Parts: sequence; structure tokens; C-alpha cells
Amino acid sequence: MFPILLSLLAISWCSMEETKEIMQDWDKYMRGFLPDDMISFSIEKGGEEIFIESIKKTPTNIRGTFFIPIYTMDTIDFKVIDPSGSMIYAKMMKKEAVFSFNATEKGDYQLIFQNKRAKESKVVQFAIDVAKSDKEEIEQNDIDPIENGVQGVLQKIRDVFYSTKLSELKSKGALADVQKINKQLMILTFIETVAICGVTAWQVYYIKKLLNDRRLV
Repeated sequence: MFPILLSLLAISWCSMEETKEIMQDWDKYMRGFLPDDMISFSIEKGGEEIFIESIKKTPTNIRGTFFIPIYTMDTIDFKVIDPSGSMIYAKMMKKEAVFSFNATEKGDYQLIFQNKRAKESKVVQFAIDVAKSDKEEIEQNDIDPIENGVQGVLQKIRDVFYSTKLSELKSKGALADVQKINKQLMILTFIETVAICGVTAWQVYYIKKLLNDRRLV
């Protein structure tokens, strides 16, 4: 049971450090994040899942976030392959991450999730936002102050909504892992109880046998 407690402490510490990094990346890259898709999928042990994003106009910013349940030491790899077949972006050995990159070439981009190290399949939550080309975006100078203020408020509302939504999804995944750990602890406790009862019964039997042998002598 002690090793499990140590593992839980290690996981908690790693989660705190990763959460700090995620918050910094979120503030830096995810302003006004409005995902086109929010999906959940499973990656088998040693397997991979590939998503294709077709880009017709450049430059286009592609950003998003992914995570697996936080109460685990297992990690996955995330890679982006451009239409030329070159890897242009990667987040390796992550349980949770924010990503953002610019697609400067037209064609199909592969977003690859790999589960190489885990001993079992992993469920991944994934949200992505494909922004319009910079040439299509409205310049801030073309927006009057009132409309600009309204858009700023709407962006903050979207940020809060999707941050809350993603936190809810993470909480559900974390709850499932906590239940799994509790089940393991119950099994270990049961085994320990059976072992203690067995040792106690053997000691009682041994003491009775000694007393009977002395009486015979």
C-alpha cells in the first residue's frame, strides 16, 4: 500500500507542474479559443490515432488541446506531419498539452496521437480550432470601440465556457481513475486481511499443538 501512496504523491506533484505549464500556454496561445470539434477517442496499447485537417488557404493557425485522465503516470505523443511529409510540430510524453502552429503549406496535415508506453488503452479528450487566414481576419482598426469591447467580452465568455467544459471532462476522467485506484486499494486490503487471518489462525493452531504435546508428556 505504501508504494501506491508514493505513486499518488508523485502523480500529484507532476500534475501541479504540468497544470502550471498548461495555464501559461493557454494564456499565450488560446485567447478567444472557439473549438470546431470536441471529441473523445480511445488509443489502443502501442497504437495510434490519426486526424486529417485539410488546409486550402495559408497562413492558417491550428490550435487546440488534448488530455488523458490526470491521475495516471502514462503519457502519449502528439505529432503534426505537413503535406510534404515532414514533422513540423510535436508534444512528446504528455498527459495534457496545449498546441498551436501555423500551416504555411496547402494540403492535408496529419495530427497523430500515439500510445507507445502505456500498458493499456487510453481515452483522450481532444479539442481543435482551425483559424481563418490572416488575410480574412478583420483588422482591429476597422472595428469601432463599442463593437471591439463587445467582442472582447464574448471572447472572455468563450474562454470561461470552454475552460469549464474541458475541466469537466478532465474531472470525469480523473474520477474514473480514482475509482480504479480505490478498487485496487480494496483488493490489497482484502488480501492483507486474509493473510493476517491466515497467520493468526496458524499461530493459534501451533500454540494449541504445543500445549497438547506438553500435556501428553
